[in-house]
Amino acid sequence: MKPEVRALIRKGLDQQVTALKSTALIAQRPVRGWLRAVREAVGLKQATVAEKIGVTRPSYADLESSEARGSISLTSLTRAAEAMDCELVYFLVPRDAVAKTFWELALRHDPAMKHLHASEHSMALEGQAVGDLAPKPPSK
Repeated sequence: MKPEVRALIRKGLDQQVTALKSTALIAQRPVRGWLRAVREAVGLKQATVAEKIGVTRPSYADLESSEARGSISLTSLTRAAEAMDCELVYFLVPRDAVAKTFWELALRHDPAMKHLHASEHSMALEGQAVGDLAPKPPSK
């Protein structure tokens, strides 16, 4: 992927990272899974949801169990959510212990970013920095 495109994607993700991280803190998955929690909260029976997605009740029960174990596919989770008139919301955020933003995460993982940051630093020492890079995160 071209560096310019990667930078645009990273910038867009970084604009959302604060909201996503706060959402992740308050939206912890229920112990027995979202499917079961929502189904029970709205008063649906497993057989009703199973019928809507075209599977047997035991097959739907297996979906709830696989979600609770963390092994459900996104496709199955989406189908079950839609059967309960819900939508699946799915996102990733950097671990706080590693990086606060996707920019910092890129600096830690992308050799090209490390090289770019080193070049910017060298240019700054010579008074020639472009100045468009965020400060390098502290080493951990």
